[in-house]
Amino acid sequence: MIIDDKKILAIELLADGELTKTAVSERVGIARQTLYDWLGNEEFIAALDERLHNRKKFVEKMFDGKLEFVVDKLYELATDDSNKRVQAQILCYLADRSLGRIPSKHELTTKIDAGKPNVSTDILEEEHAKWERNIIDVEAEEL
Repeated sequence: MIIDDKKILAIELLADGELTKTAVSERVGIARQTLYDWLGNEEFIAALDERLHNRKKFVEKMFDGKLEFVVDKLYELATDDSNKRVQAQILCYLADRSLGRIPSKHELTTKIDAGKPNVSTDILEEEHAKWERNIIDVEAEEL
């Protein structure tokens, strides 16, 4: 199978992932069955896979280029005392990353009465103790 201009357009549209196969076939100017026939062809699939692979590599390079900025912003948020909840989540994330763990979202949940805008120290200490016990349990499991 020769990869002509129509097939290249179909590959681009399929790789974008925004259109249905019916919409792709209409945009390319072919019957829907023709697109399905192409999707059953090894050369077409190989060209589509290559396009998807190239797109993934491009995005990875783009993110790698911004990694220093992202880390700087995370550090900035972690050292900002204006929002303790965000600060706690960022610090947990950074701790997980530095310890080689798969990062997970740690949520500090508290019940705040409508009349009490601040969280009591007892609740925060209890949540912190639960979090520390969880860390110890995870470390024990890893050993």
